[in-house]
Amino acid sequence: MKRIAVLLAIIILLCACQPTPKQDAVKQKDTNVLIDTVKKEEQKDEQAPNQPRESISTPTPVKMQMPERFQCDFETNDGAQITGDVPIRVLTDDAFPMLRVERRSLSDAERLTLAKRFLQSENLYIYQDVLDRRSVEDMIRGLLNEPTFEEYRKDYGMSTATTEEYEEFLAYRREQLAYWQEYYRSIPADDAPMPFQKWDGAAPTGETTFTIIVTESEGRTNIAFQPHVLVFRDDRGRAIEYTNPQSDRTKNANAFGFNITDKPGVERIEQEDYDILHDGATVTPRAAAETILSYFDGLVDLCVDDIYWSNNADTDGDGAGVVGAYGYLVRLTPVYDGSAAPYINVYGIHPDRDEKELQYAPEWNYECVIAAVSTEGTPLSLAWYGTSKVTETTSESTPLLPFDEIMRLFEQQVNRQLYGSGAKVQITGVKLGLFRIREKNSMETGLMVPAWIFGGTYYGADGDHRELSPLLVINAIDGSIIDANKGY
Repeated sequence: MKRIAVLLAIIILLCACQPTPKQDAVKQKDTNVLIDTVKKEEQKDEQAPNQPRESISTPTPVKMQMPERFQCDFETNDGAQITGDVPIRVLTDDAFPMLRVERRSLSDAERLTLAKRFLQSENLYIYQDVLDRRSVEDMIRGLLNEPTFEEYRKDYGMSTATTEEYEEFLAYRREQLAYWQEYYRSIPADDAPMPFQKWDGAAPTGETTFTIIVTESEGRTNIAFQPHVLVFRDDRGRAIEYTNPQSDRTKNANAFGFNITDKPGVERIEQEDYDILHDGATVTPRAAAETILSYFDGLVDLCVDDIYWSNNADTDGDGAGVVGAYGYLVRLTPVYDGSAAPYINVYGIHPDRDEKELQYAPEWNYECVIAAVSTEGTPLSLAWYGTSKVTETTSESTPLLPFDEIMRLFEQQVNRQLYGSGAKVQITGVKLGLFRIREKNSMETGLMVPAWIFGGTYYGADGDHRELSPLLVINAIDGSIIDANKGY
């Protein structure tokens, strides 16, 4: 009761004055303050002196503290309509921990293991376009023409680069120059294709964003028509991707295309229906998910967040709305100490960088795996984003605000977000799970905290129709509003 009383006091202060819609409720959080708040509450709940241990009651599991469904039907102050009646998914069986995490890179052994599993081969090679002598000569000439420091800062979008960073850049160019000069000397006089270099699991470095991994030792097959893996540089948001193209290009199914869930023909499959064959499929949703999970066995603890019946139709261009293939979209998310993080369909970016600098800034997406699986159960494409690791458990059981207070904050923030829109919003999903907030001034470290994640479909007065995933994120500990795009 002490814990709840203190948290209620915090909420009263937050809600004492109804904020105007023009005010921004999202502020950079000081994660140390949040940790101190939780630890103080834990200390108050510790066993009192001389109190018998058997008198301490077992905490009630979080699922039992929350209602089974989220229901709302109201208008905002200026007439926007909010409706919803959906199950509440609590992503823990017991209590939520609070964890310090940091962005991590896959090891060479992990990359190699995954690629071998994806491509079902022990022999893997680094794919390169087949280059003739003239093409290599052009590259060598370009590398010999080194930019000045001023040109580097201006032409390469590195306006804040230091001289040390410039020297590192030149050193990398010179390494590349030496590589291509040696490559040129080894090209046969008749320009016959060079065999590919065997891959040892290493990620690319320098200016190379990704490396293509294949099972053939020579580039005699167009990369678009052979199974391949993309391995990304360590500072990119993506870790590894797999694609298994089909001979019929109209049926090629990329996970990113399947992951667009607000187009015709796409439907979310309820958890209770995972063992039921979907019309048009020969494997169940659960079987499709288990196939993808098997690739990551022993490497990372993942769980199924959602499964959709989806398709590969484009949403714009000449092929907009044209379906070439149906199948399952499987979304997997990480599990930390028995609690899961929900799928977040946005990128946590650095809010203080301009658009040009963001092209070169390190990325740290919210961790997930998205995968497209054919109607027969064949994995077609997948991508693993935002790899992280736990560095410290700051609390094993964090205190949570009562659900009534979350509802009050939900209505208050929706009033702010939809002010002046005249929109209608249908709540499509509510999850209580672990959410990563960035440490102050860092794109490398963060704090996993329990949070309420609301998803919805937005119907604008101007005909705009889109999925908002998430619509709103509320810190379940202190009720602060989290901007998923900013990462805090």
